[in-house]
Amino acid sequence: MMKGFGRALRGEIYLWTRKRSWRLALLLIFLVAAGYVGASRALFAVAGRGTEMGPGVTAAWNFWPQFAAASRTGFFLVELLTVVLLAAALPREINAGAARDPLARGLSRSAWIAARACIGVLLPLTLAAAAVAGAAGAGALLFDAGDVMEDGEMLLSVAEEDLDGHIARAILHGIPPLLALAAVALALSVLCRHAVVAVGLGLGLVLLPTFIHGQLGDAAPWLFPDTLAGLGTDSYLARIAQFAEGYTSAFPETFDAVIAKGWIAPWPALILGWAAAILLFRRRAV
Repeated sequence: MMKGFGRALRGEIYLWTRKRSWRLALLLIFLVAAGYVGASRALFAVAGRGTEMGPGVTAAWNFWPQFAAASRTGFFLVELLTVVLLAAALPREINAGAARDPLARGLSRSAWIAARACIGVLLPLTLAAAAVAGAAGAGALLFDAGDVMEDGEMLLSVAEEDLDGHIARAILHGIPPLLALAAVALALSVLCRHAVVAVGLGLGLVLLPTFIHGQLGDAAPWLFPDTLAGLGTDSYLARIAQFAEGYTSAFPETFDAVIAKGWIAPWPALILGWAAAILLFRRRAV
């Protein structure tokens, strides 16, 4: 029975929006994504590049590759912090006795953990928004958006190659595996009694496709961490960031099959993670 789900959700939102760790995570991700763009601009200045269409201008001197690369850098932190914040929270609350308070106020266990599952959606989405905002804001301030040029020659036409559309889709492509990762982190927080174990297992899952990618071959994208935007070996955003810098071989037509699998693969893990968290928490000692 979902007794008191509305109250539980309001309480969870109130709690998380006042957590110092959540606010620091948002600030850190925004600053890292923006700082990546700023560091690129500084490196170009040191190298003496970036004059208007003159010799020495590289393809990276453009908003689009900077935006894609900085967004991916932000997603690195988003994925790591999603695991750390969600997987560690519940074991710490249970060990501190804080988890007993909402249950003592008449909330059912199912309602309380379902509300935490909703936080598992809102938390990574807000962190991802901070990454994209930092990359877009700094990119727009420090670089011009237009066709990708190098030494006065056009490498990529934004309109013809649909570069802006690819980058937008690549960012969205990273959301389903991120939400699946959050659901699994929530399930681990219910399953494990110690925060360090839950976080360690979550990070191990993120890194697993990297270690067995060769053995999995074409089946690798069906393991959802493989297509994470930041840490995934087959990240769409990573490929399009390279493509935007003029490396056209980084985005072959064969990669379309990986993209298609990446839209589908995370949803079973997302649903199973939520279901496991709700079912396990009903019997978890608090």
